[in-house]
Order: sequence, then structure tokens, then C-alpha cells
Amino acid sequence: MARVKRGTVSRRKHKKLLNLTKGYRGTKSKLTRVAHEA
Repeated sequence: MARVKRGTVSRRKHKKLLNLTKGYRGTKSKLTRVAHEA
């Protein structure tokens, strides 16, 4: 068995976060790490 833990889960989380920060300016709407702090 391949040992994949959270491949798509983190992606989904990121997409959700970026949807929340869609209207934000610059990197806040692009990078998840920055968007998380916004």
C-alpha cells in the first residue's frame, strides 16, 4: 500500500481558505500561508 496521508485534504483546505480571501489584495489572495494570517 502506498503511504499517502493528506494529499488532497490540504489542497481542499487551501481552496476553501482562498475562497474566503478572494477579494483581498496581492499575495493575501494567492498564498495560503499569507491568507491564513489575514
